[in-house]
Parts: sequence; C-alpha cells; structure tokens
Amino acid sequence: MDAETSRFIDSIVDRRIIVAFDLFGTLLSTDSISKKLAEYYPDQADSISTAWRKYQLEYTWRLNSMGVFETFDIVTRKSLLHALSEASIPHNETHINEIIAAYSTLSPFPDVKPCLENLKSTKHLQPIIFTNGTSNMAKTAVANTPELEIFTKIRERDSHLSADEIEKYKPHPMIYQYLAAKVGKSIGMHDRHGGIDEVVLISANPFDIVGGQAVGLKGVWVDRAGKGWHDALVEEGPKVVIKSLEELKGVLEGILEVKGKVWEEVTKENKES
Repeated sequence: MDAETSRFIDSIVDRRIIVAFDLFGTLLSTDSISKKLAEYYPDQADSISTAWRKYQLEYTWRLNSMGVFETFDIVTRKSLLHALSEASIPHNETHINEIIAAYSTLSPFPDVKPCLENLKSTKHLQPIIFTNGTSNMAKTAVANTPELEIFTKIRERDSHLSADEIEKYKPHPMIYQYLAAKVGKSIGMHDRHGGIDEVVLISANPFDIVGGQAVGLKGVWVDRAGKGWHDALVEEGPKVVIKSLEELKGVLEGILEVKGKVWEEVTKENKES
C-alpha cells in the first residue's frame, strides 16, 4: 500500500451509530404466548409462561458455562417441556408443536411501531436485530410482524445477528464483540474508524445490558414496568434507562450530537494533517 492510500484510509470516519435491538422481550412480548397456552392450560397459562421464559434463559446461560451450544429453537422447546413437567402436566406432542409454532407470532409491544418509525427520519442510525434466536426465528418474526417492517428494507445479512452465527449466547462477551465486528466497528473503544462504543444496545433484559456494557457497548435499558434497576452483581447499572421505546429518539439524538462533534474534530485533524 502506498503512502497516499494509507493516509486516505486513516482519514476515514465511520459516521454511523449502530442501534442493536434485542428481539424477544424487548421488541416482542414473550408474555404474549400466554394466549396460546391458555387454549390448553387455562388455569396455569401465566405461570407456565413465566417458568418457560425462566428456563429458556437459564438454559442459554448453562450452555455458555459448559462450552456447548444448542440452537435457540431447541432450547425453547426443551425449556417448555421443563415448565410443563414442573407443573405436572403430561406432554401432548400436538399441543407442544402448536405452542412452539405460536412463538413465531409473538405480539410486539405498543411502543415498537412509533419507535421504529422515528428511526427512519434520523440520519446516521443503522438498526439491527440482535437476538439469541436463530436466524430463521428472526426472519420469521419480521415477516409476521408488520411493526418490524423497517428490517425488511435492509439487506438480510445486515438486518439481524443471531446467536447461532457464533454459537454463543448473551451475555457471553464474544457475541457482543462479534456484533461490533459484523457491522464494521472495532472491538476497541474510541477507534477513529468507529469503535464498539458506537454500538447502542437496546434491551429490556438486565443480563443483556450488563453483558454489552462490559465490553464497551452503550446500554439503553427499557424498564417498561418502572420498577427500577435491581441487579446487584455489577456496580454500574445501565448508561441510560427509558420506560418506553418512544423515548429512544431523544436518547439517540443526544448520542449523535456528542459523536458528531468527535467526528468533525477527527475530520478537521485529518484535513490539517
């Protein structure tokens, strides 16, 4: 590489903020599966739904700890079987298959549509779905959810990142670093070409926020219930807390304002040199 080309590459400034949305529990309500469960277990639908979600997440953490991997669709099925067994409910394969199928039609939260509409009108923001789910689960969810239309306008390989691509689940540090690398950001912070701190993680799951912030992502925790942060494992909680995704536009505009000044300073330095 000649000196002129080297100087040109060094002067590039990546003017993008990556907005990484967790899918299950943040954009889509996992509690909404209770409607399907109620068709078969009307008196226990809510308790089964809660236990199912609990074991679904617990299984991913256990798999990470054991250094093995099973795809999220398998994890989802096995955790449902766990929840049903715990409730002393006999396994009916037909019912289980129908319930699992309903997982592809989870309801979006009411604040999702206005939030994503706002992103369309703001420059320098690149949204992506960042999920423990499989790639097929992400694509199916987008196809079945009109509120997620914005992701159909993005090239498929850029519209989502799934855990099965790297075979690690959140909050393993590798999956967050892989996210940064996939979207063209450095895994280091404050890189002039675009560092991992230019990836903003939007999640309603505390463990996700903790994992992302541990490697340098900016965390925005969605506290829809308004119960506050109670995770005592880490001293530093989320960088930003919002009660609705409709508040996200202002948060991102603030981040863009700060980063815009940095980008301009780097551009000025490059011109002067």
